[in-house]
Amino acid sequence: MTGMSSAAPQTDDEARVDLTRHKWPDAVRFIPYWGDLYWEGLDGERVLLLGESHYRKEGLSDSLEVTRPFTQDHFREMASPVRSGRHGPFFKALDLVLVGQQDFDLQEAADSWKRVAFMNLSQSLAGSQANHRPRNEALREGGDVLVRDILPVLKPTVVLVLGRMTWWFLSHGRREPALSPFIAKEVNRKSGRRRYVEERDVWSLDYKGGSALMTWVYHPSWNVDTWRDRSAALRHLIALSKRD
Repeated sequence: MTGMSSAAPQTDDEARVDLTRHKWPDAVRFIPYWGDLYWEGLDGERVLLLGESHYRKEGLSDSLEVTRPFTQDHFREMASPVRSGRHGPFFKALDLVLVGQQDFDLQEAADSWKRVAFMNLSQSLAGSQANHRPRNEALREGGDVLVRDILPVLKPTVVLVLGRMTWWFLSHGRREPALSPFIAKEVNRKSGRRRYVEERDVWSLDYKGGSALMTWVYHPSWNVDTWRDRSAALRHLIALSKRD
């Protein structure tokens, strides 16, 4: 039709958001962590590590003043080789996911953390101890916030879900049967009467302006997946995303 022009599609550079200036809606109670080189990505892919929930100290409130900086305050130090309080097994497990080798120094881990993002699905604090579970509804609602308010800003191409419960309650996305599933070759296949899953489907997670490939691993605090399998799951997603 004469007199009308169609806008050219945004390039990847033009679509990038200045994350430091972004105005998050109140539903985003925990602003995600992202590294300074997030837009450059890990092996060229924008990676989001998606955990379950944060735990409160006794007496800590759920006010936005408390929750908004919580994730960034806890994970910003991961992008530094000098860490004052991030030496526990959970944080080392995350380092191993990113670095992909057992013998690494903290500078290697820090360099990887500069290229990824991290957040937890629940947008409310859980109990005061790691064995306190978030409410199921908090995880469901967190999935809605993730897809509606966070993914269109971070624009990840790869999402690794850290925990089977988090995966269960993330009621978004669709299974991609044409894509090779991830096979956890070293999974602890049986513990007592419980059998653990080796084959994890790859799903696509669509959001406004983009889509990511995702799969899951057992929570790093569980003795089910080895660090090699957790890291391999991330590399599997990256390889599939590059192939698209």
